Amino acid sequence: MRKRLALPVAALVAVGSAAMLSAAGQQAPDNNPGHQDRSVFLGGHKTKKDKAPTTRYLHGTVTDETNQPVNGALVTLHNDKTNDKLTFITKKDGRYHFDDVAFNVDYSVQARFKKEISTERKISQYDNRPDVVRMLELQDPSEAKNGK
Repeated sequence: MRKRLALPVAALVAVGSAAMLSAAGQQAPDNNPGHQDRSVFLGGHKTKKDKAPTTRYLHGTVTDETNQPVNGALVTLHNDKTNDKLTFITKKDGRYHFDDVAFNVDYSVQARFKKEISTERKISQYDNRPDVVRMLELQDPSEAKNGK
């Protein structure tokens, strides 16, 4: 004697409607409240909700008067609140970067190479962008002081 499995009528209706929707090229709605507002990557990893960054990233390029990148320029980031200074020496491409720059502090950044110096560029605590770009052009020291 065979045992019969009895399915509730509601389950048969749900399976039938899902089959009809998939046959029509539509996706059956997900009524599970636990599945709402979740993002999933193709790999099945769940993402965390985007949080506001707590620090910002400062980067840019040091160039000479002919707009060529400068290898070996010394870029100094000055914390106007504590007077701390961080330095970065540029590579062949003239790029520099500083991570973990606080939002609630004013900074200034300046580049030097041999006898040339750039104008001092400010980073304001009121600028709330997490990605700050400052291009620094080296000049003769007398021109840099005049802000040219």
